[in-house]
Amino acid sequence: MKKLKFLFFPTILALAFGLMLSCSKSSEDNINEGVANTNENLADTLEDNNDTALDLEDVITGGGDSSDTATEDISFDPSSVPDNATTVAFGQSYQYQVGTSGTYSGTITYSLSNEPDNMTISSSGLVEWTPTKASDIKTHSNITITLTTASGYVRTLTYDLTVTGTCTSGNVLSIWSGDQRTSTDSSNLLGNVTAYTDNASDICGSSDNKDCTASNNYYFHSSSVDLTWGPTPTATTGNVFFYNQYDNTTHLYFFYMFGVKGNSVADTIKIDIFTDNNSSTDAVVVADDTSGEIGKQGSGCGSSAACYKGRHAYNSANSDGGVIGPFSGTNYRIFVDLAGTSTINSDTLTLGNLNSFKYYSKDGSSFALGAVDNFTVGYNTTLDCSN
Repeated sequence: MKKLKFLFFPTILALAFGLMLSCSKSSEDNINEGVANTNENLADTLEDNNDTALDLEDVITGGGDSSDTATEDISFDPSSVPDNATTVAFGQSYQYQVGTSGTYSGTITYSLSNEPDNMTISSSGLVEWTPTKASDIKTHSNITITLTTASGYVRTLTYDLTVTGTCTSGNVLSIWSGDQRTSTDSSNLLGNVTAYTDNASDICGSSDNKDCTASNNYYFHSSSVDLTWGPTPTATTGNVFFYNQYDNTTHLYFFYMFGVKGNSVADTIKIDIFTDNNSSTDAVVVADDTSGEIGKQGSGCGSSAACYKGRHAYNSANSDGGVIGPFSGTNYRIFVDLAGTSTINSDTLTLGNLNSFKYYSKDGSSFALGAVDNFTVGYNTTLDCSN
């Protein structure tokens, strides 16, 4: 029903005024004059409120469009409401999809208040945030989500979010399942990893006295990797991490390895790697064993800017892998295809006997890819421990 609170009170005043006029005069002319004045006042009131006589009839009779007066009963879906015990690890991405139940018409708009810096909510109600500063490690109290229906019906939800862990500075990469080269499906986020760095000491490469470039950090010799800065890999998974030198934080390198020297099971791995939106020109930095096992391709890349064919074979005494880079900017994506038919040369892609891939982070955390056929890595943010 339109403008009831604006129409009803002035209308009553107009009617009362007209009746006072009509009661103060005894002749028929005076009564007619009072009615005329009432009508004139009522017309003026309707005009001032941008209403019509039909609106007045709706007020008196309860008529009008039933959709305007429909009762709305919307609430947050209790099965998905976060509680005050909600936590997120420092450097990881927090996500919460607002769910609703009940009856409403039209679209819903969402907003946040009292939220941490850089926390966002989408038009579909997806809350996202990555804590990136040392000062973020605390409990953020009374974060409020407000939903508003098209008719102005409002509901709010307030909760606390605690950031756990300690601050570890560095570049953060997000990992998603599936192909996320051209767009991002947030529901496919697997987690974040922080790139490893050196400590400015020349302790890499042969004799452990070389500058810790990406190549020297991998240090391929005796048919295996001899890693200085990075995780302790496992022999049963593919192992992935990123690395940049302490004095060149804008150029990152993609490290991947299979098997562990002296503790492997002979295996053959076939993967394809595609790169996009890199501000630098990426290339093979380390080819474990032979250049034929990993090479940048001149064709078969489809819409990607560059692609690599990884065809790795190793025995029980050695490891295998490679390094690709550098990657710079904030929009680059690395897509790794693990199964199905290669779009580069029609090989059947496989991880052999490995369980999957495992991702490692500078803060000591790690997580497994799981049973998916491919994954995408992209830049997320940079962690700052100075504030």
